[in-house]
Amino acid sequence: MGARAPRPRAAGLRLTMACTAYRKPPLWEDIAEVLPTAGAGRKQMCQGNHVSWRRLGAQEIWQHMTEYEYLVENSPAALFLVDLTGTILEANNAGARLLGRSRAELVGLAGRQWLKTSDPRARALAGGINDAGSSDIEVALHHADGFDFSARLDARVFEHPDHGRVASVVCRLNATLPVASGDDTGDIAKIALSHIDEAAVLVGADGRIRALNTAYTRITGYNEAEAVGQSLELDGGSHESDLLTQVIDGLAPGKRWTGEVHNRRRDGQRYPAFVKITALAPGEETASAQFVVVFRDLSADKAYEARIEYLAHYDTLTGLANRTMIEKRAEMSRMAVERDGRHLALLFLDLDGFKAVNDSLGHATGDKLLCHVADRLRSAVGERDLVARQGGDEFVILLDSIAEPEDAAYVANRILNTLKVPLTLNDQTVFTTASIGISCYPDDSQDLTTLLRNADMAMYRAKRLGHGRYVFYRPEMDANAHWMLQLRNNLHRALELDELHVYYQPFVDVNSGEVTGIEALLRWQNDELGMVSPADFIPIAEQTGLILDIGHWVLRQACQELQRLHERGYDHLRVAVNLSARQFRQTDLVDQIAAVLEETGLDSRHLELEITETVLMEQAGATLDTLHALQALGVAVALDDFGTGYSSLSYLRRFPITYLKVDKSFVDGIPAEKGDLTITRTIVAMARSLGIRVTAEGVETLAQRRWLKHWHCEEAQGYLYSMPLAADDLEWLLANHELLPVGDETGRLRHDSFPVLEE
Repeated sequence: MGARAPRPRAAGLRLTMACTAYRKPPLWEDIAEVLPTAGAGRKQMCQGNHVSWRRLGAQEIWQHMTEYEYLVENSPAALFLVDLTGTILEANNAGARLLGRSRAELVGLAGRQWLKTSDPRARALAGGINDAGSSDIEVALHHADGFDFSARLDARVFEHPDHGRVASVVCRLNATLPVASGDDTGDIAKIALSHIDEAAVLVGADGRIRALNTAYTRITGYNEAEAVGQSLELDGGSHESDLLTQVIDGLAPGKRWTGEVHNRRRDGQRYPAFVKITALAPGEETASAQFVVVFRDLSADKAYEARIEYLAHYDTLTGLANRTMIEKRAEMSRMAVERDGRHLALLFLDLDGFKAVNDSLGHATGDKLLCHVADRLRSAVGERDLVARQGGDEFVILLDSIAEPEDAAYVANRILNTLKVPLTLNDQTVFTTASIGISCYPDDSQDLTTLLRNADMAMYRAKRLGHGRYVFYRPEMDANAHWMLQLRNNLHRALELDELHVYYQPFVDVNSGEVTGIEALLRWQNDELGMVSPADFIPIAEQTGLILDIGHWVLRQACQELQRLHERGYDHLRVAVNLSARQFRQTDLVDQIAAVLEETGLDSRHLELEITETVLMEQAGATLDTLHALQALGVAVALDDFGTGYSSLSYLRRFPITYLKVDKSFVDGIPAEKGDLTITRTIVAMARSLGIRVTAEGVETLAQRRWLKHWHCEEAQGYLYSMPLAADDLEWLLANHELLPVGDETGRLRHDSFPVLEE
């Protein structure tokens, strides 16, 4: 430990950690235990369990110490290098504090000045050193303040390159007070207690406080004048309040009792503490028993434990329960419902298009949205029900006890309606919807893992059917993997086998009833699978990349059909074609569209491309460039399923959108649902203020049509007018548009007025 260039210090690092980092054997392990002992210049003394003594030779140990000098100097273990007479050659900071001197004062300090040489144990130490062996004995050490105290020394002999035959000494304090006699005991006790970092008091056999340290005052609020002479009270949590008396009555000298208690501060606040009570051996002239009570405030530890417990069971972002908590609660609830003959329900909820928020508005806004959703979910369920965040934008709701599985549908519907209400985040209006899958215990499974899997499958089924809905798990969903494989295999040949067909559903002017345009909708009729829903095969086409070829084919077919209708006199019509996210991200999309328009001869003014809110908000910069290029080409853009995603006013203002389509899930509730009325009216008014035309999807009743007309919604689309039709049936409808709409006393259209195809 001689003079050398300073090295970077790593204050506060445990020596074992640092040694590991440098790929060297650790010198000390578990430097942790606080000993309630006096005599240390450093208030808190630590014991090092020197495991490496058993593995390394003494010289190698000291070489390691020299190599990691900056670590050794800051070790809480007291380390000394002495010659064979006991004179200190070098010491670390902990050793200096232990003896109450500076390190400079220790160098050259003779053995008789720090070792109580009259003690035969010191001679045993010297003998052990001279025998070139090892010593692990108890000795009395002398502190600079004048008192002696008991300690254990470990000594190992080796050849030092500068000092010859020397010994490395590790000092460990014993859990006893200073060696003293007579009337000096009280004063020495105060000195000893003052060197302990934890709260410490000296009490007599009567349990009254005789001395205390400053840490006791800091922790409890009682100063020396208030505490000395008073009984020390410890609450062990049992009905017997006088815990201290019980302990000291049965504690033999040199023995220790440890335990966790509750103390009370001067201001009345209770706090947990870990207590060590040590019985002292009476001095030669002091026959009365004395006890050292050392305690550590556990408030921070308990708070940390509570935090760890919280993190184990709750989501830090939303404050909702997590998967672990759901599992525990479900197990407890399972036993209760079995006893009562009731049911549990798991609702697996996934937000629709949430990725668009993070991509366009940023993760901070996405987190805010999740927190708002969490609050709404809490408000939509009962007090006994549990809402958990599964991860990302997935949530799980445990309905604790329901009479029938159908009760879960009521809750799911309430959740969907709650989520429909627009949110304002960072001055932007955001609309949310979710897809929910439901599974019930004991009907659908006997264990939670399977229930979750089943609810997850049902949720994906809900997504395929369209956003903003719930679906119950059904056993046939287990065959979904095989079904999806069949779809994937057959879809690869669908174009080649001419199994794909384009149907058309009209847009109708709400005021005049005139057909203003048509939307191209893809249908797949397979010999083996029958009529396959677009909700089933479009996601597969998107995943496999087949959507690029299929989408291009649909675009060409739609443009050809509209050009044919123009030539037959219906030249006021436009055609809307849906673009998937994968199609829209093609770098040559605009060139492809221009080529199709040129090939079919269709004027670009009569083509409308529909994209979803998710597509709009992903990669906003690239999206804006593409939309401007389409605008320059003369093609209109419609925002489809508006209200089911996360678009906002600022995006509608920013992007060149011509049409906005209100999602069917909002139109369904008109006029019965006040929330749907408000949302739809708001969307229409908002779009009109921005000069965007509005088309309402899913219009089925005359009442819905009347409300939309009242709010100045320009167009409607839905079964009130027509279901999707093949090209020949569409032309018949155009020739007989005066039949639209036809209503009966229920306000619904009677479809026997014109030919239709069953879906």
